[in-house]
Amino acid sequence: MDKGGRTQKFQGFLRGIALPLLALICWGLATTQGFGGGILPTPKDVVTAFGRLLATKELQTHIQISLFRIGQGFFLATGLAIPIGILVASFPRFGQTVLPTLEFLRQIPPVAWIPVFILVLGIGEATKLAVIIYAAFFPILVNTILGMTQIDHRFWEVARLLQFSRRETLRELILPAAAPSLIAGLRLGLSNSWRALVAAEMLAAFSGLGYMIMAARSLVRMDEMFIGIAVIGVLGLLFDWGWKVLEKHLLCWQNRSCDR
Repeated sequence: MDKGGRTQKFQGFLRGIALPLLALICWGLATTQGFGGGILPTPKDVVTAFGRLLATKELQTHIQISLFRIGQGFFLATGLAIPIGILVASFPRFGQTVLPTLEFLRQIPPVAWIPVFILVLGIGEATKLAVIIYAAFFPILVNTILGMTQIDHRFWEVARLLQFSRRETLRELILPAAAPSLIAGLRLGLSNSWRALVAAEMLAAFSGLGYMIMAARSLVRMDEMFIGIAVIGVLGLLFDWGWKVLEKHLLCWQNRSCDR
């Protein structure tokens, strides 16, 4: 990267952090002036609470539990949504049978199902997994179908001329051609499932970041609430950044940067 490119990147970084820094300054001034009735913590209080949670390893434990849950649920959702999406796009009659029901379910927010899942599955891990799977399933499904239906018909003709088997067609044609849409669906599915998991942990859990926030609310510990909220946002940003890096690596052939 040349000097001009580095300068532009640094300027973009400064613009990106300007608003958070302004919010932090306003927050500090507000607490200094007594805004919030003494309940709103100061930035120093939050930093102190953050150090305490790290020292007791309470924060790390909640993070690990939430990450383990999201990993399990997202993996299962991917394993369900991609095959079903391929079947729907490949067999129109199958799509006509299942799509109306799936479209109906897609309109219902995952949070609306939490009370039902609690009654049917209890307050254990099954409820959280069900919420994650439900939240991630539909973005992955829709983008899988979209990616397959947008494949140029000429590529299908080439696959038939070369007498590709179904496995070869999937490996050599479907996955590469549908990869941009599929990766977008996976990225959106993970984002949706992360938000849904936190909501589920607030209502039906005794561990995890969502539970940590609710427990802090019960004890009127706003400093710990702020920490939980900030950690959720940071982890969400890291997830999204990871998908961008993966997308750039897997789809490097689009801009011919694979060998650079």
